[in-house]
Amino acid sequence: MQSQAAPVTPATVATTPAAPATSAAASAPVANASGSIAFSTRHAYYASARFADLPGWNTDDLSSSWDAFKRSCAVLGSRAGWSEPCAASRSVDARNVAAIRQFFETYFNAYQIRNADKSGDGTLTGYYEPLLNGSRQYGGAFLYPVYGTPDDMLYLDARRLPDSARGTASTARIDGRMVIPVTGITPGSTKGVYVLDLRDSVPDIRDKKIRLRLDHDRIVPYYTRAEIERGALKAPILAYVDDPVMLYSMQVQGAGKVRMSDGTVRRFAYAEQNGRPFLPPVARANAGSGQRITVRGIDVEIDVEDESATGGAGNASAPTPGDATGGVPATRTQDDDEPVSPLLRGFKLAAATPQGSAPAVRPAASDNTAGGMSKGSVASKTGDAATGASTNNAPVKRVFAISDPSYVFFRLIPDSPNGPVGALGVALSAGRSIAVDPRTTPLGAPVFLSTRDDPQAPGAIDRLMMAQDSGGAIQGAVRADYFYGFGQTAQAQASRTKERIRMWVLLPKGLPIAARDATLKTRGGGAAASSADCLVSDPELCVDDTP
Repeated sequence: MQSQAAPVTPATVATTPAAPATSAAASAPVANASGSIAFSTRHAYYASARFADLPGWNTDDLSSSWDAFKRSCAVLGSRAGWSEPCAASRSVDARNVAAIRQFFETYFNAYQIRNADKSGDGTLTGYYEPLLNGSRQYGGAFLYPVYGTPDDMLYLDARRLPDSARGTASTARIDGRMVIPVTGITPGSTKGVYVLDLRDSVPDIRDKKIRLRLDHDRIVPYYTRAEIERGALKAPILAYVDDPVMLYSMQVQGAGKVRMSDGTVRRFAYAEQNGRPFLPPVARANAGSGQRITVRGIDVEIDVEDESATGGAGNASAPTPGDATGGVPATRTQDDDEPVSPLLRGFKLAAATPQGSAPAVRPAASDNTAGGMSKGSVASKTGDAATGASTNNAPVKRVFAISDPSYVFFRLIPDSPNGPVGALGVALSAGRSIAVDPRTTPLGAPVFLSTRDDPQAPGAIDRLMMAQDSGGAIQGAVRADYFYGFGQTAQAQASRTKERIRMWVLLPKGLPIAARDATLKTRGGGAAASSADCLVSDPELCVDDTP
Protein backbone atom coordinates (compact mmCIF):
# COMPACT_ATOMS: atom_id res chain seq x y z
CA MET A 1 0.00 0.00 0.00
CA GLN A 2 1.31 3.46 -0.78
CA SER A 3 1.59 5.42 2.44
CA GLN A 4 2.05 8.82 0.86
CA ALA A 5 -0.92 10.06 -1.14
CA ALA A 6 -0.04 11.38 -4.56
CA PRO A 7 -1.21 14.89 -5.46
CA VAL A 8 -4.81 14.74 -6.58
CA THR A 9 -4.83 15.80 -10.21
CA PRO A 10 -6.48 14.39 -13.31
CA ALA A 11 -3.09 13.16 -14.47
CA THR A 12 -2.79 10.83 -11.48
CA VAL A 13 -6.15 9.15 -12.09
CA ALA A 14 -5.40 6.55 -14.72
CA THR A 15 -8.28 4.68 -16.31
CA THR A 16 -7.92 0.91 -16.57
CA PRO A 17 -9.21 -0.57 -19.84
CA ALA A 18 -12.69 -2.01 -19.61
CA ALA A 19 -13.03 -5.74 -19.07
CA PRO A 20 -15.89 -8.19 -18.72
CA ALA A 21 -17.69 -8.11 -15.40
CA THR A 22 -17.20 -10.91 -12.91
CA SER A 23 -19.79 -13.60 -12.57
CA ALA A 24 -20.52 -12.51 -9.00
CA ALA A 25 -21.61 -9.06 -10.08
CA ALA A 26 -23.43 -10.35 -13.12
CA SER A 27 -25.58 -12.70 -11.08
CA ALA A 28 -26.42 -10.25 -8.30
CA PRO A 29 -29.98 -9.07 -7.63
CA VAL A 30 -31.37 -6.07 -9.44
CA ALA A 31 -31.88 -2.70 -7.76
CA ASN A 32 -34.68 -2.53 -5.22
CA ALA A 33 -37.27 0.16 -4.71
CA SER A 34 -35.35 1.88 -1.93
CA GLY A 35 -32.94 3.30 -4.48
CA SER A 36 -35.49 5.91 -5.60
CA ILE A 37 -36.55 7.27 -2.24
CA ALA A 38 -35.45 10.35 -0.30
CA PHE A 39 -35.26 10.36 3.47
CA SER A 40 -33.76 12.30 6.35
CA THR A 41 -32.32 12.00 9.84
CA ARG A 42 -31.91 14.67 12.48
CA HIS A 43 -28.69 15.93 10.90
CA ALA A 44 -28.91 15.21 7.16
CA TYR A 45 -31.09 14.74 4.09
CA TYR A 46 -30.44 11.89 1.64
CA ALA A 47 -31.50 12.12 -2.01
CA SER A 48 -31.28 9.09 -4.28
CA ALA A 49 -28.89 9.44 -7.21
CA ARG A 50 -27.84 7.56 -10.32
CA PHE A 51 -24.22 6.48 -10.55
CA ALA A 52 -24.06 8.15 -13.95
CA ASP A 53 -24.72 11.48 -12.24
CA LEU A 54 -21.65 11.27 -10.00
CA PRO A 55 -18.98 13.56 -11.54
CA GLY A 56 -16.02 11.42 -12.54
CA TRP A 57 -17.57 8.10 -11.55
CA ASN A 58 -16.77 6.57 -14.94
CA THR A 59 -13.17 7.84 -15.01
CA ASP A 60 -11.99 7.22 -11.44
CA ASP A 61 -9.45 4.43 -11.08
CA LEU A 62 -11.60 2.42 -8.69
CA SER A 63 -8.92 -0.24 -8.34
CA SER A 64 -7.03 2.22 -6.14
CA SER A 65 -9.92 2.17 -3.68
CA TRP A 66 -10.44 -1.60 -3.70
CA ASP A 67 -7.94 -2.43 -0.96
CA ALA A 68 -9.53 0.18 1.31
CA PHE A 69 -12.99 -1.25 0.60
CA LYS A 70 -11.83 -4.78 1.44
CA ARG A 71 -10.54 -3.46 4.76
CA SER A 72 -13.99 -2.06 5.49
CA CYS A 73 -15.44 -5.48 4.74
CA ALA A 74 -13.08 -7.04 7.27
CA VAL A 75 -15.05 -5.17 9.96
CA LEU A 76 -18.52 -4.94 8.40
CA GLY A 77 -18.73 -8.26 6.57
CA SER A 78 -20.68 -10.00 9.33
CA ARG A 79 -23.11 -7.13 9.91
CA ALA A 80 -26.64 -6.98 8.55
CA GLY A 81 -26.75 -5.72 4.97
CA TRP A 82 -23.01 -6.06 4.41
CA SER A 83 -22.53 -9.81 4.27
CA GLU A 84 -23.76 -10.21 0.67
CA PRO A 85 -21.68 -7.47 -1.01
CA CYS A 86 -18.60 -8.30 1.06
CA ALA A 87 -18.88 -11.98 0.15
CA ALA A 88 -19.35 -11.10 -3.53
CA SER A 89 -16.29 -8.83 -3.46
CA ARG A 90 -14.05 -11.88 -3.02
CA SER A 91 -14.78 -12.86 -6.62
CA VAL A 92 -13.98 -9.46 -8.12
CA ASP A 93 -10.64 -8.99 -9.87
CA ALA A 94 -8.88 -6.18 -8.01
CA ARG A 95 -7.18 -5.08 -11.26
CA ASN A 96 -10.39 -4.88 -13.29
CA VAL A 97 -11.80 -1.37 -12.94
CA ALA A 98 -14.89 -2.15 -15.01
CA ALA A 99 -15.70 -5.14 -12.82
CA ILE A 100 -15.26 -3.08 -9.66
CA ARG A 101 -17.49 -0.35 -11.07
CA GLN A 102 -20.19 -2.87 -11.94
CA PHE A 103 -19.87 -4.43 -8.49
CA PHE A 104 -20.70 -1.15 -6.75
CA GLU A 105 -23.51 -0.36 -9.18
CA THR A 106 -24.98 -3.83 -8.59
CA TYR A 107 -24.82 -4.13 -4.82
CA PHE A 108 -25.15 -0.50 -3.69
CA ASN A 109 -27.54 2.43 -3.96
CA ALA A 110 -26.11 5.93 -4.22
CA TYR A 111 -27.50 8.79 -2.14
CA GLN A 112 -26.35 12.37 -2.19
CA ILE A 113 -25.71 13.53 1.36
CA ARG A 114 -27.17 16.96 1.92
CA ASN A 115 -27.38 19.23 4.91
CA ALA A 116 -30.56 19.25 6.97
CA ASP A 117 -31.77 22.27 4.97
CA LYS A 118 -31.24 20.20 1.77
CA SER A 119 -28.29 22.27 0.56
CA GLY A 120 -25.61 20.13 -1.03
CA ASP A 121 -22.30 21.92 -0.45
CA GLY A 122 -19.89 21.18 2.37
CA THR A 123 -16.20 21.32 3.24
CA LEU A 124 -13.21 19.09 2.52
CA THR A 125 -10.01 19.46 4.53
CA GLY A 126 -6.94 17.26 4.88
CA TYR A 127 -4.94 15.57 7.61
CA TYR A 128 -1.77 13.54 7.97
CA GLU A 129 0.45 11.71 10.46
CA PRO A 130 3.14 13.94 12.02
CA LEU A 131 6.61 12.95 13.18
CA LEU A 132 8.05 14.36 16.41
CA ASN A 133 11.35 13.99 18.24
CA GLY A 134 11.19 12.36 21.65
CA SER A 135 12.85 10.58 24.51
CA ARG A 136 12.00 7.95 27.09
CA GLN A 137 13.40 10.25 29.76
CA TYR A 138 12.33 13.66 31.01
CA GLY A 139 14.97 16.35 30.69
CA GLY A 140 16.86 18.63 28.36
CA ALA A 141 14.57 19.61 25.49
CA PHE A 142 12.19 16.72 26.14
CA LEU A 143 9.74 18.25 28.59
CA TYR A 144 6.30 17.59 27.13
CA PRO A 145 4.62 14.31 28.08
CA VAL A 146 2.58 12.13 25.75
CA TYR A 147 -0.06 10.72 28.07
CA GLY A 148 -1.81 7.37 27.95
CA THR A 149 -5.40 6.85 29.10
CA PRO A 150 -5.84 8.25 32.63
CA ASP A 151 -6.25 5.79 35.49
CA ASP A 152 -8.88 7.97 37.16
CA MET A 153 -11.26 8.55 34.24
CA LEU A 154 -14.90 7.52 34.71
CA TYR A 155 -17.67 7.14 32.13
CA LEU A 156 -21.37 7.94 32.20
CA ASP A 157 -23.78 6.83 29.47
CA ALA A 158 -25.65 10.06 28.77
CA ARG A 159 -28.69 8.11 27.63
CA ARG A 160 -29.23 6.96 31.22
CA LEU A 161 -29.41 10.48 32.60
CA PRO A 162 -32.73 11.69 34.05
CA ASP A 163 -33.99 14.89 32.45
CA SER A 164 -33.40 16.76 35.71
CA ALA A 165 -29.73 15.77 35.98
CA ARG A 166 -28.51 18.55 33.70
CA GLY A 167 -30.07 21.47 35.53
CA THR A 168 -29.26 20.54 39.11
CA ALA A 169 -26.82 18.37 41.01
CA SER A 170 -28.07 14.79 41.22
CA THR A 171 -26.63 11.59 42.67
CA ALA A 172 -24.77 8.59 41.29
CA ARG A 173 -22.70 5.59 42.29
CA ILE A 174 -19.57 4.14 40.72
CA ASP A 175 -19.39 0.62 39.34
CA GLY A 176 -15.85 -0.04 38.13
CA ARG A 177 -15.22 2.76 35.63
CA MET A 178 -18.93 3.41 35.00
CA VAL A 179 -21.03 6.08 36.72
CA ILE A 180 -24.60 4.96 37.41
CA PRO A 181 -27.22 7.67 38.15
CA VAL A 182 -29.43 6.96 41.17
CA THR A 183 -32.58 8.69 42.38
CA GLY A 184 -34.32 9.07 45.71
CA ILE A 185 -31.10 9.22 47.75
CA THR A 186 -29.82 12.30 49.56
CA PRO A 187 -26.11 12.97 48.97
CA GLY A 188 -24.06 11.98 52.01
CA SER A 189 -26.73 9.71 53.46
CA THR A 190 -25.51 6.52 51.82
CA LYS A 191 -21.97 5.22 51.48
CA GLY A 192 -20.80 4.97 47.89
CA VAL A 193 -23.29 7.54 46.58
CA TYR A 194 -21.84 10.80 45.31
CA VAL A 195 -23.06 14.16 44.10
CA LEU A 196 -23.15 14.17 40.28
CA ASP A 197 -22.17 17.60 38.96
CA LEU A 198 -22.10 17.56 35.16
CA ARG A 199 -21.59 21.31 34.62
CA ASP A 200 -20.72 21.96 30.96
CA SER A 201 -19.78 18.38 30.07
CA VAL A 202 -20.83 17.02 26.69
CA PRO A 203 -21.25 13.39 25.59
CA ASP A 204 -19.10 11.96 22.84
CA ILE A 205 -21.03 12.09 19.56
CA ARG A 206 -20.24 8.44 18.83
CA ASP A 207 -20.54 6.47 22.08
CA LYS A 208 -22.76 8.99 23.93
CA LYS A 209 -20.58 8.76 27.05
CA ILE A 210 -19.50 11.62 29.32
CA ARG A 211 -15.94 11.59 30.69
CA LEU A 212 -15.81 12.24 34.46
CA ARG A 213 -13.66 11.90 37.59
CA LEU A 214 -14.17 11.61 41.34
CA ASP A 215 -13.36 14.74 43.34
CA HIS A 216 -13.79 13.85 47.02
CA ASP A 217 -17.55 13.39 47.40
CA ARG A 218 -18.45 14.72 43.96
CA ILE A 219 -18.35 13.27 40.46
CA VAL A 220 -17.36 16.08 38.10
CA PRO A 221 -16.26 16.51 34.45
CA TYR A 222 -12.73 15.33 33.71
CA TYR A 223 -9.85 17.79 33.88
CA THR A 224 -9.50 20.52 31.26
CA ARG A 225 -6.36 20.97 29.19
CA ALA A 226 -5.21 23.75 31.52
CA GLU A 227 -5.48 21.43 34.52
CA ILE A 228 -3.83 18.52 32.69
CA GLU A 229 -0.92 20.66 31.53
CA ARG A 230 -0.28 21.53 35.15
CA GLY A 231 -0.06 17.86 36.09
CA ALA A 232 -3.50 17.34 37.63
CA LEU A 233 -4.16 13.89 36.17
CA LYS A 234 -3.13 10.32 36.91
CA ALA A 235 -1.96 8.79 33.63
CA PRO A 236 0.99 6.81 32.27
CA ILE A 237 3.57 8.82 30.34
CA LEU A 238 4.42 7.10 27.06
CA ALA A 239 7.16 9.48 25.90
CA TYR A 240 8.48 13.02 26.23
CA VAL A 241 8.71 15.26 23.16
CA ASP A 242 10.57 18.49 22.47
CA ASP A 243 7.95 20.52 20.60
CA PRO A 244 4.69 21.45 22.34
CA VAL A 245 3.16 22.89 19.17
CA MET A 246 3.66 19.64 17.27
CA LEU A 247 2.36 17.71 20.28
CA TYR A 248 -0.83 19.74 20.06
CA SER A 249 -0.93 19.03 16.32
CA MET A 250 -0.56 15.31 17.01
CA GLN A 251 -3.50 15.50 19.39
CA VAL A 252 -5.69 17.22 16.82
CA GLN A 253 -4.58 14.85 14.04
CA GLY A 254 -5.35 11.97 16.38
CA ALA A 255 -2.09 10.06 15.96
CA GLY A 256 1.58 10.39 15.21
CA LYS A 257 5.05 8.94 15.40
CA VAL A 258 7.84 9.90 17.78
CA ARG A 259 11.45 9.25 16.79
CA MET A 260 13.25 8.50 20.02
CA SER A 261 16.79 9.59 20.86
CA ASP A 262 17.99 5.99 20.46
CA GLY A 263 16.73 5.88 16.86
CA THR A 264 13.65 3.75 17.46
CA VAL A 265 10.19 4.95 16.52
CA ARG A 266 7.15 4.86 18.77
CA ARG A 267 3.81 4.97 17.05
CA PHE A 268 0.82 6.47 18.81
CA ALA A 269 -2.85 5.94 18.12
CA TYR A 270 -5.82 7.74 19.63
CA ALA A 271 -6.95 6.10 22.85
CA GLU A 272 -9.22 8.51 24.71
CA GLN A 273 -10.26 12.14 25.15
CA ASN A 274 -11.06 14.19 28.22
CA GLY A 275 -14.68 14.83 27.26
CA ARG A 276 -14.29 18.58 26.86
CA PRO A 277 -15.43 20.44 23.74
CA PHE A 278 -12.89 20.97 20.97
CA LEU A 279 -12.26 24.74 20.89
CA PRO A 280 -8.87 25.36 19.25
CA PRO A 281 -7.22 28.78 19.44
CA VAL A 282 -8.11 29.82 15.89
CA ALA A 283 -5.65 32.26 14.34
CA ARG A 284 -6.92 35.68 13.35
CA ALA A 285 -5.56 37.65 10.43
CA ASN A 286 -2.84 40.14 11.41
CA ALA A 287 -3.34 39.42 15.09
CA GLY A 288 -1.31 37.70 17.74
CA SER A 289 2.36 36.81 17.96
CA GLY A 290 2.03 33.11 18.69
CA GLN A 291 3.17 30.18 16.60
CA ARG A 292 0.79 29.07 13.84
CA ILE A 293 0.08 25.67 12.41
CA THR A 294 -2.70 24.32 10.20
CA VAL A 295 -4.33 21.11 11.42
CA ARG A 296 -7.39 19.46 9.88
CA GLY A 297 -8.37 22.64 8.09
CA ILE A 298 -7.98 24.86 11.14
CA ASP A 299 -5.46 27.68 11.35
CA VAL A 300 -4.33 27.44 14.96
CA GLU A 301 -2.30 30.06 16.80
CA ILE A 302 -0.64 29.05 20.05
CA ASP A 303 1.00 31.47 22.44
CA VAL A 304 4.27 30.18 23.87
CA GLU A 305 5.67 31.67 27.04
CA ASP A 306 9.10 30.96 28.41
CA GLU A 307 9.70 29.50 31.82
CA SER A 308 10.97 32.75 33.33
CA ALA A 309 7.79 34.60 32.33
CA THR A 310 5.63 32.09 34.15
CA GLY A 311 7.71 31.67 37.24
CA GLY A 312 8.65 28.16 36.19
CA ALA A 313 5.11 26.87 36.48
CA GLY A 314 5.01 25.71 32.91
CA ASN A 315 2.42 23.47 31.40
CA ALA A 316 4.14 20.18 31.99
CA SER A 317 4.29 18.54 35.34
CA ALA A 318 7.77 17.82 36.64
CA PRO A 319 7.75 14.04 36.59
CA THR A 320 10.18 11.93 38.50
CA PRO A 321 13.24 11.39 36.29
CA GLY A 322 13.15 8.05 34.57
CA ASP A 323 11.87 6.22 31.54
CA ALA A 324 8.47 6.79 30.01
CA THR A 325 6.35 3.69 30.35
CA GLY A 326 5.66 1.16 27.63
CA GLY A 327 7.14 1.18 24.18
CA VAL A 328 7.11 -0.64 20.87
CA PRO A 329 10.60 -0.21 19.39
CA ALA A 330 10.78 -0.54 15.65
CA THR A 331 12.96 0.43 12.76
CA ARG A 332 11.87 3.74 11.33
CA THR A 333 10.11 3.52 7.97
CA GLN A 334 9.89 6.82 6.12
CA ASP A 335 6.66 6.00 4.29
CA ASP A 336 4.53 4.85 7.24
CA ASP A 337 1.14 6.49 7.73
CA GLU A 338 -1.09 6.66 10.78
CA PRO A 339 -3.99 8.49 12.36
CA VAL A 340 -6.75 7.48 14.67
CA SER A 341 -9.06 10.39 15.03
CA PRO A 342 -10.47 11.69 18.27
CA LEU A 343 -14.21 12.24 18.51
CA LEU A 344 -14.16 15.71 19.88
CA ARG A 345 -16.88 18.24 19.37
CA GLY A 346 -17.93 21.88 19.29
CA PHE A 347 -15.84 23.47 16.54
CA LYS A 348 -17.38 24.96 13.41
CA LEU A 349 -15.06 25.35 10.45
CA ALA A 350 -14.74 28.69 8.70
CA ALA A 351 -16.12 28.99 5.18
CA ALA A 352 -14.21 27.06 2.54
CA THR A 353 -13.19 28.38 -0.85
CA PRO A 354 -16.07 28.72 -3.36
CA GLN A 355 -16.46 25.93 -5.87
CA GLY A 356 -14.36 26.56 -8.93
CA SER A 357 -11.72 28.66 -7.17
CA ALA A 358 -8.22 27.61 -6.30
CA PRO A 359 -7.73 25.93 -2.93
CA ALA A 360 -6.80 28.26 -0.11
CA VAL A 361 -3.07 27.94 0.57
CA ARG A 362 -2.31 27.77 4.27
CA PRO A 363 1.07 27.94 5.99
CA ALA A 364 2.24 24.41 6.69
CA ALA A 365 3.64 25.33 10.09
CA SER A 366 5.45 27.96 12.08
CA ASP A 367 9.18 28.39 11.67
CA ASN A 368 9.97 25.83 14.33
CA THR A 369 7.55 23.23 13.04
CA ALA A 370 8.26 23.25 9.35
CA GLY A 371 7.62 20.03 7.53
CA GLY A 372 6.20 16.89 9.02
CA MET A 373 8.83 16.65 11.76
CA SER A 374 9.35 18.82 14.80
CA LYS A 375 12.65 20.66 14.93
CA GLY A 376 14.54 20.11 18.14
CA SER A 377 15.31 23.16 20.22
CA VAL A 378 18.88 24.38 20.60
CA ALA A 379 19.10 22.41 23.81
CA SER A 380 18.33 19.17 22.04
CA LYS A 381 21.01 19.87 19.46
CA THR A 382 23.74 20.70 21.94
CA GLY A 383 23.02 18.29 24.76
CA ASP A 384 22.27 14.67 25.45
CA ALA A 385 18.47 14.40 25.33
CA ALA A 386 18.52 10.85 26.66
CA THR A 387 20.20 11.95 29.88
CA GLY A 388 18.63 15.39 30.11
CA ALA A 389 22.00 17.14 29.80
CA SER A 390 22.10 20.47 28.01
CA THR A 391 24.73 23.09 27.30
CA ASN A 392 22.21 25.75 26.30
CA ASN A 393 21.06 28.40 28.78
CA ALA A 394 18.12 29.76 26.76
CA PRO A 395 14.75 29.70 28.57
CA VAL A 396 12.83 26.47 28.14
CA LYS A 397 9.72 27.14 26.09
CA ARG A 398 6.38 25.77 27.20
CA VAL A 399 3.09 26.00 25.37
CA PHE A 400 -0.15 27.35 26.80
CA ALA A 401 -3.02 26.27 24.56
CA ILE A 402 -5.45 26.68 27.44
CA SER A 403 -8.15 28.26 25.28
CA ASP A 404 -8.81 24.72 24.01
CA PRO A 405 -10.15 22.66 26.92
CA SER A 406 -10.00 19.33 25.05
CA TYR A 407 -7.11 16.91 25.45
CA VAL A 408 -6.29 13.65 23.65
CA PHE A 409 -4.65 10.59 25.20
CA PHE A 410 -2.77 7.96 23.22
CA ARG A 411 -1.89 4.29 23.13
CA LEU A 412 1.23 2.67 21.74
CA ILE A 413 0.88 0.45 18.68
CA PRO A 414 3.55 -1.39 16.66
CA ASP A 415 5.18 0.61 13.89
CA SER A 416 4.74 -0.84 10.40
CA PRO A 417 4.57 0.17 6.73
CA ASN A 418 0.76 -0.01 6.89
CA GLY A 419 -1.52 2.92 7.41
CA PRO A 420 -2.93 3.90 10.78
CA VAL A 421 -5.87 2.31 12.51
CA GLY A 422 -8.78 4.71 12.08
CA ALA A 423 -12.04 4.91 13.98
CA LEU A 424 -13.39 1.94 12.02
CA GLY A 425 -10.56 -0.19 13.37
CA VAL A 426 -8.72 -0.73 10.08
CA ALA A 427 -5.56 0.75 8.60
CA LEU A 428 -6.16 3.94 6.64
CA SER A 429 -5.17 4.21 2.99
CA ALA A 430 -3.51 7.45 1.96
CA GLY A 431 -5.55 9.06 -0.79
CA ARG A 432 -8.54 6.72 -0.35
CA SER A 433 -9.58 7.06 3.31
CA ILE A 434 -11.52 9.96 4.79
CA ALA A 435 -12.69 11.01 8.21
CA VAL A 436 -16.41 11.78 8.46
CA ASP A 437 -19.13 12.56 10.95
CA PRO A 438 -20.24 9.01 11.83
CA ARG A 439 -23.77 10.18 12.58
CA THR A 440 -24.42 11.14 8.96
CA THR A 441 -21.95 8.94 7.06
CA PRO A 442 -21.68 5.37 8.37
CA LEU A 443 -18.13 4.29 9.13
CA GLY A 444 -16.95 1.78 6.55
CA ALA A 445 -19.22 3.00 3.77
CA PRO A 446 -17.90 3.95 0.31
CA VAL A 447 -18.26 7.70 -0.29
CA PHE A 448 -17.83 9.49 -3.60
CA LEU A 449 -16.39 13.01 -3.32
CA SER A 450 -16.54 15.79 -5.88
CA THR A 451 -14.91 19.21 -5.59
CA ARG A 452 -15.65 20.33 -9.16
CA ASP A 453 -18.52 19.82 -11.57
CA ASP A 454 -15.92 19.13 -14.26
CA PRO A 455 -13.68 16.17 -13.29
CA GLN A 456 -11.01 17.50 -15.66
CA ALA A 457 -10.79 20.89 -13.95
CA PRO A 458 -7.36 21.64 -12.43
CA GLY A 459 -7.17 20.39 -8.86
CA ALA A 460 -10.44 18.47 -9.05
CA ILE A 461 -10.98 15.68 -6.54
CA ASP A 462 -13.59 13.30 -7.94
CA ARG A 463 -12.99 9.87 -6.51
CA LEU A 464 -14.34 7.02 -4.45
CA MET A 465 -13.19 7.10 -0.83
CA MET A 466 -13.87 4.95 2.23
CA ALA A 467 -15.27 6.47 5.43
CA GLN A 468 -12.86 4.89 7.89
CA ASP A 469 -12.10 7.60 10.40
CA SER A 470 -13.66 10.45 12.36
CA GLY A 471 -12.43 13.60 14.04
CA GLY A 472 -13.29 16.46 16.36
CA ALA A 473 -13.35 19.09 13.62
CA ILE A 474 -15.29 16.76 11.33
CA GLN A 475 -18.91 17.51 12.09
CA GLY A 476 -21.80 18.02 9.75
CA ALA A 477 -23.50 16.15 6.96
CA VAL A 478 -21.38 17.28 4.00
CA ARG A 479 -18.00 17.20 5.73
CA ALA A 480 -14.91 15.10 5.09
CA ASP A 481 -11.22 15.07 5.98
CA TYR A 482 -8.89 13.60 3.35
CA PHE A 483 -6.06 11.44 4.70
CA TYR A 484 -2.77 12.22 2.92
CA GLY A 485 -0.39 9.88 4.73
CA PHE A 486 2.83 10.42 6.64
CA GLY A 487 5.61 12.99 6.49
CA GLN A 488 6.44 16.43 5.21
CA THR A 489 4.81 16.16 1.79
CA ALA A 490 1.61 14.86 3.35
CA GLN A 491 1.63 17.76 5.80
CA ALA A 492 2.08 20.30 3.01
CA GLN A 493 -0.78 18.78 1.01
CA ALA A 494 -3.07 18.58 4.03
CA SER A 495 -2.41 22.17 5.05
CA ARG A 496 -3.40 23.42 1.58
CA THR A 497 -6.63 21.43 1.35
CA LYS A 498 -9.78 23.40 2.04
CA GLU A 499 -12.40 22.95 -0.66
CA ARG A 500 -16.11 22.95 -1.16
CA ILE A 501 -17.40 19.45 -1.86
CA ARG A 502 -20.44 17.36 -2.59
CA MET A 503 -20.73 13.84 -1.20
CA TRP A 504 -22.57 10.66 -2.16
CA VAL A 505 -22.71 7.69 0.19
CA LEU A 506 -23.03 4.19 -1.27
CA LEU A 507 -25.22 1.98 0.92
CA PRO A 508 -25.71 -1.78 0.45
CA LYS A 509 -29.14 -2.50 -0.97
CA GLY A 510 -29.94 -4.84 1.90
CA LEU A 511 -28.79 -2.49 4.67
CA PRO A 512 -31.55 -1.76 7.23
CA ILE A 513 -32.05 2.00 7.55
CA ALA A 514 -34.91 3.02 9.80
CA ALA A 515 -35.38 6.50 8.31
CA ARG A 516 -35.52 5.19 4.75
CA ASP A 517 -37.71 2.22 5.60
CA ALA A 518 -40.23 4.48 7.35
CA THR A 519 -40.41 6.59 4.20
CA LEU A 520 -40.95 3.48 2.08
CA LYS A 521 -43.90 2.48 4.25
CA THR A 522 -45.63 5.83 3.81
CA ARG A 523 -44.93 5.93 0.03
CA GLY A 524 -45.72 9.63 0.26
CA GLY A 525 -44.03 12.50 -1.47
CA GLY A 526 -40.82 13.90 -0.03
CA ALA A 527 -38.68 12.62 2.78
CA ALA A 528 -40.21 11.56 6.03
CA ALA A 529 -38.86 13.38 9.07
CA SER A 530 -36.77 11.25 11.43
CA SER A 531 -35.42 11.96 14.89
CA ALA A 532 -32.64 9.38 14.52
CA ASP A 533 -29.22 10.67 15.54
CA CYS A 534 -27.32 8.08 13.46
CA LEU A 535 -28.14 7.11 9.89
CA VAL A 536 -27.07 3.57 10.80
CA SER A 537 -27.13 2.79 14.51
CA ASP A 538 -24.31 0.48 15.59
CA PRO A 539 -23.19 -0.25 19.17
CA GLU A 540 -19.53 0.02 18.14
CA LEU A 541 -19.57 2.74 15.48
CA CYS A 542 -22.48 5.11 16.18
CA VAL A 543 -24.74 4.80 19.22
CA ASP A 544 -28.15 6.42 18.81
CA ASP A 545 -29.63 8.69 21.46
CA THR A 546 -32.17 6.20 22.77
CA PRO A 547 -30.94 3.26 24.92
